[in-house]
Parts: sequence; C-alpha cells; structure tokens
Amino acid sequence: MKKIAVGAATLALLAAPLAAAPAAAAGHGPHPSCWGQASAVFAQMQMMGEHSSSFPTPRVGLRNLARDLAEVGAIEDDSMADLGVFVATELGLEIDACV
Repeated sequence: MKKIAVGAATLALLAAPLAAAPAAAAGHGPHPSCWGQASAVFAQMQMMGEHSSSFPTPRVGLRNLARDLAEVGAIEDDSMADLGVFVATELGLEIDACV
C-alpha cells in the first residue's frame, strides 16, 4: 500500500491522475524512444525537471514509479517507455514515439 501511495504522490507531481491509469496504458506499444521524447516535451512544458532528491523522502524515482505502476496493473510492464506513454496520455499529449 505504501508503494501505491508514494507512486500516486509522484504522479501528482507530474500532474497525471492515477485514477485513469488502466485506460491510459491499454493497447499502446511504445517505441524505446518514447520516454526520451516525452521527457523533452514535459521539460519544455515545465512539468518536469526537479530531481527526486528535491522532494520529501521517501524518494521514489521514475524507474521505481514505473515498477510500482506495473505492479498495480496501471501500465503493461515496468519499462520507461510504458511510463512515457502513461504520462503523455494522462496529459493529453500525442508524442510520435509514444503512439
């Protein structure tokens, strides 16, 4: 339960509601470059850029967040590509490498 709460808090920082997670991840087959392209867009939107160490502990980190979301079935697997699809979808973005 603690992992879910920490993951949800991190998602809130990325402005992506956890409630729509299963619908967001379903049916996407992202390319490996999805997270790279998505994070560039998130940074340009000023929705990303703080390192996890700048937040209160426990620090989740993006890789651990992907693992937590996969564990609860919010994304298909724990890859950064699937995390990119999830966040981009939640923000309503269509990023070429993530569709």
